[in-house]
Amino acid sequence: MKDSLLEVIAREFKPLRFATELLARAANKTPRAAKNWLSGTNAPDAEALIELMASCSSIADEVERLVAERRVAREKEQCRGLHCGGADLASDGRQDRPRLSA
Repeated sequence: MKDSLLEVIAREFKPLRFATELLARAANKTPRAAKNWLSGTNAPDAEALIELMASCSSIADEVERLVAERRVAREKEQCRGLHCGGADLASDGRQDRPRLSA
């Protein structure tokens, strides 16, 4: 997944003059971070990824493709979260679960 994401970032930005600076600006990150992404050393964090998706449709398309691929792979798995539709709060026989307070 990381490699696929870094490939699309490199494909979009490496051919550009001043690629590192343009990538950093698109992600609201430092040129050093962008350089690491272009070299494949690191991947963008969530905030940077969202910024890149907002500024570049091919990156957004690749992330959406990866998400769709994961969903297909997990279709038969049951979600274990509280609000995923598959979780049963009383499945362990306890009717009154303690509530978390804010």
